[in-house]
Amino acid sequence: MKKVIKFFTSSKFLLASMFLINVGLFAVVTIFVGSYVYTLFSIFALLILIGFLNKENESPSYKIMWTVIIVVLPLFGAALYLQLKTTRGSKRQRKRFQNISYTSYKFLEQNPDIIENLTKFDAGSSNISKYLLNTEKWPVYSDTTTMFLKDGETYFQELFKSIKEAKKFILLEYFIIKPGKVWEEMFNLLRFKAREGVEIKLIYDDFGCVDRFNDKKFFKKLINHGIDAVSFNKIVPTLNTFSQYRDHRKIVVVDGEVAYTGGINVGDEYANVKKKYGQWKDTAIKIMGPATWSFTVMFFNNWQAATKKAVDVSKYKVDFEKNSKIKDFVQPYGTGPISKSPIARNTFMKIISGARKYIYLTTPYFIIDHEMMQTLKLAALSGVDVRLIMPGIPDKKWVFYLSRSYYSELIKSGVKIYEYTPGFVHAKMIVTDDSTAIIGSTNFDFRSLYLHFEAGVVVHNSKTVTAVKQDIESVIGSSHMVTLRDVKQRKWYEKLSAQFLKFFAPLM
Repeated sequence: MKKVIKFFTSSKFLLASMFLINVGLFAVVTIFVGSYVYTLFSIFALLILIGFLNKENESPSYKIMWTVIIVVLPLFGAALYLQLKTTRGSKRQRKRFQNISYTSYKFLEQNPDIIENLTKFDAGSSNISKYLLNTEKWPVYSDTTTMFLKDGETYFQELFKSIKEAKKFILLEYFIIKPGKVWEEMFNLLRFKAREGVEIKLIYDDFGCVDRFNDKKFFKKLINHGIDAVSFNKIVPTLNTFSQYRDHRKIVVVDGEVAYTGGINVGDEYANVKKKYGQWKDTAIKIMGPATWSFTVMFFNNWQAATKKAVDVSKYKVDFEKNSKIKDFVQPYGTGPISKSPIARNTFMKIISGARKYIYLTTPYFIIDHEMMQTLKLAALSGVDVRLIMPGIPDKKWVFYLSRSYYSELIKSGVKIYEYTPGFVHAKMIVTDDSTAIIGSTNFDFRSLYLHFEAGVVVHNSKTVTAVKQDIESVIGSSHMVTLRDVKQRKWYEKLSAQFLKFFAPLM
């Protein structure tokens, strides 16, 4: 009986009922009264929605989508929107994340001399870093070396080497962990280090890892091997905004001395052990030095939010000797939906609008808003060499179709678009003007730019910038340059699907 009551009082049942009532109301009013009454009702619901939308710091595309839904299905649309936006659990969760983030600011300090030196090196590059510093307090470091990791094979080779050398602690944060040869090797290394007394903590996204292992309690049992694992934003059968907020980061910190981030999850395809989508092209970056501290703070922000337990983060900090010979400027940063503005999106907008010579970027998915589209077009029309590298073999066809729907407008503005013929590009990188590069977990889509917790590293004046550029040029050499003729020759169902999906782009 309890299950029956729970079902009929659940948000899903209520929303389904609202939808059916909405359809029935439309039919009854239209047939027996007149469509104008339904129109008046829609306008009334829309006016109520506008009051809520005006308070939201959302993109225009997101607001337009909800406006149309309310006009077409006022009762259902209004109920769905209010359910998503006014859930108490979501408010509590957001507040908890915000408090943890504010507390962590005391652990992050910017050396003013480093910012001054960066400004002298390149004022435009320094503006990107100043934005991240002024909004989310992420410092710029010097005395830190970086290593560009051009593929999954190189990444895991370096990562496993660092894990073997761990003496104090290993912090891991991944969106996806899959069973296979890569995970088996990592698991064995972690178990061995745990037996040596190394502290190991793992954050895994509950959505990204759901049903990956046959044993449903696999992650909980990791504690038996000395691995303290916690799921991020556990999936619950309710509708609320916070359920969309996933931990898409890929972070590893070893002893506070070495850190890794990039686009690579734990799975055989990322190391090309399996080739379901042809050659898997992914990248990462290894950093060594004081800048690793930002990743430690970043990790424990999500750890404390997930466990609801306070941690003395300061005990994980390592003191480094100054090395004036290192001229790199390194700035790790984290972004997320808790921020008052879309930091990930704005950072990309800043680097694109500031480019003078060229912009190369790689992404597996390309679903952007009007402002980002205009920024890319304006850069190309201003004479900047803008190049976008996309997969040749997609992992999600419907997302691929939607990504391709932006091609025509970009190409007409002078943007060069390439599709990687050998397989799937999963790397998330951008490089400009031989001065600045960003490597991280952020895709060029609404979810990454607005809804996910992401991580990345901004690098200035480093050999890594050159390495990123050369790697992208190598990928371009194995890619097909898309022409307007190619766009026109797309299958009719692909074009039709893309136009339909484009309306729901803010949810993708």
